[in-house]
Amino acid sequence: MSKYETPNYDVLVKEKEFEIRKYADFFIVEYENKNDPEIKNGFGSLFKYISNDNKENEKISMTIPVIQEETEEKKKMAFVVPEKFSNQIPEPNNPNLKVKNFDEGLFGSIQYSGFSNKSKELKMKKRLDEWLLEKGYQKQSNYMLAFYNAPFVPPMLRRNEILVRISKV
Repeated sequence: MSKYETPNYDVLVKEKEFEIRKYADFFIVEYENKNDPEIKNGFGSLFKYISNDNKENEKISMTIPVIQEETEEKKKMAFVVPEKFSNQIPEPNNPNLKVKNFDEGLFGSIQYSGFSNKSKELKMKKRLDEWLLEKGYQKQSNYMLAFYNAPFVPPMLRRNEILVRISKV
């Protein structure tokens, strides 16, 4: 059991490292900056926000996972807003941070350990796509990378996931 809050979801199907999940709505604070397409300042900006760099000067608990979404042009990174703030989310001071609703829905996921890299991510996306197709689902969004561990956690103990919004064919 983790000491960090995570979004609520129900596991509908589980096979080895694959899952079909139904997520409930939750809020995220997302970093997006057209001048930083590789999100080099993403984590630092989000960390400052939860440390109290927001209009309310409020410290916000760390949550997991940190979510990274890739589009063809750029990447985005987001923290999950703790549930206790869902009625009054502190407004970011940084103009590259936006509060957004993460809509409920069905998601396919694949879990893997170790350090994540482009090669491993491509391999996992391909495996997830094949499994989802076999189960009768199709992709409805960009892939999202979900990271659950601090940088100092040893590779064999790390939890990473690739998520994608799906619908039944």
